Amino acid sequence: MRAAQDMVQGASLGRGVFVPIPTFFKDNEDLDFETLERHIKYLSNTGISGIIFLGSIGEAVHLSDAERIAVIEKGREFIQKYNPSLKAIAGASAGSARLSIQLAKDASKAGAEYALVLPPSYFKPSMSQDAIYEFFVRVADESPLPLVIYNYPGVTQGVDVEADTVVRLAKHHNIVGIKGTDGNVGKVGYLAGRIGPEDNFSLLAGSADFFLPALTMGAVGVVPGLGNVLPRACVELQRLYEGGKLKEAQKLQMQLVRPDDALARWFGNPGFKAGMNILLGYGGKPRNPLLPLSKDQAEMIAQAVNPGLEIERSLA
Repeated sequence: MRAAQDMVQGASLGRGVFVPIPTFFKDNEDLDFETLERHIKYLSNTGISGIIFLGSIGEAVHLSDAERIAVIEKGREFIQKYNPSLKAIAGASAGSARLSIQLAKDASKAGAEYALVLPPSYFKPSMSQDAIYEFFVRVADESPLPLVIYNYPGVTQGVDVEADTVVRLAKHHNIVGIKGTDGNVGKVGYLAGRIGPEDNFSLLAGSADFFLPALTMGAVGVVPGLGNVLPRACVELQRLYEGGKLKEAQKLQMQLVRPDDALARWFGNPGFKAGMNILLGYGGKPRNPLLPLSKDQAEMIAQAVNPGLEIERSLA
């Protein structure tokens, strides 16, 4: 059993499926740890490699610093209870290097083993590639946790960590991977051709809908929102590909595209939780200003995901 404080800088992230989970709330918007435990139990023995707290799906921007710490502490406790082999990754994104470093320190004390960090974007006109590079180097130099770059232009006003910047950052001893939610499969191939095993750097697809194409270009894992409902299916896709069963992997990939689209993108975070409520029997509501979906909208999502849920159950 690993203890977070025993982790060394640059500890390998490895390969596999790392599920970014929601932060669950009660009807009054207080944190709901009972549902958090229920969800970690659901995920814990499905073959996934880790759990990500406080990402975009985790509504990190809606939480206080104290709440962030509490979510990591309880999440780590539940991981230890149900499957201590799972890696605990925590979002530590902020508008400045100084604040990201503090969030990483807080996450480390709370039990996280890696920190997931977005590039800063509030002052977008000033975010040159040099500025982005210096930001990540500063955070990596001072973070007690190895960093995973979180490249998601959809939530950073279009700010993108460009391929050559990633190649440079991959040389840093305390930067161990990237979650590429930009959907750029060609970029995965470019990076795979320029980042070697000696760099200790994991290329992770940022969504289940392009997981197989990313694997063929050199990715070693995925961070799938869909994995909250279909974790075994995501794990199976990688198993099929790595086992040389490309046709079977292709078939499964095509079967996961619509469920992933429905759950993760049709209605954003409110749709994600609405779909979980029907499909898993829990999920709750997002925090204000995000509004819950109508019953009809939630049913649309569930109907689109249900074929994938049948696959999931067949793999149990």
